[in-house]
Amino acid sequence: LIERRIGEGGLSNIYLARHRMLIRPVALKVLKTHAASDEMVARFAREAQAASQLKHPGTIEIYDYGRTRDGVLYFAMELLDGLSVAELVERHGAVPAARTAYLLRQVCGSLAEAHAKGLVHRDIKPQNIMVCEMGGRRDVVKLLDFGLVKNIGGGATRDLTRDLRILGTPLYMSPERIGDPARVDARSDLYALAAVAFLMLTGRRLFEAED
Repeated sequence: LIERRIGEGGLSNIYLARHRMLIRPVALKVLKTHAASDEMVARFAREAQAASQLKHPGTIEIYDYGRTRDGVLYFAMELLDGLSVAELVERHGAVPAARTAYLLRQVCGSLAEAHAKGLVHRDIKPQNIMVCEMGGRRDVVKLLDFGLVKNIGGGATRDLTRDLRILGTPLYMSPERIGDPARVDARSDLYALAAVAFLMLTGRRLFEAED
């Protein structure tokens, strides 16, 4: 049962919804109809499938994936209560070193599992790292949005970025992401995570420019 929209992106909407039988609240990500090109449908499916393979507690949990009777693609994931790292820094400024290390160590755990399975996230940025309160625990981290994930562990995987040479957030993209996207590996995620660490520790972005 969909209750209300709680987020929107260029390609999808996020809704607060509840399972009819369990009454469990979930976040429902729905691909916008106008965005349902073959590439975006494949990317949406890959996001759900990749995240559902991962069991680390620092990775967003996917509950279900499918298509409505009207042909609209969706997947249901855990509903999080917290702030993104971007919001955390914007509201409170630089994060103390000990807390930064504690938070990012959880992201490293999530990435370690993904990288061991041959998955490169390719969109590590402050907006995709949530700092939550769960089960009475504070500072529980969740890594979100595997929409740009690339499987480098299997040679048969279709490269969805060959027609879009630069796809991601430039501020957190490693040089090889821009220069030679096809050869990106796990080290690109670590570069992006270091740029996030710089933001958290200093309260400012690694690079500043007008455009």
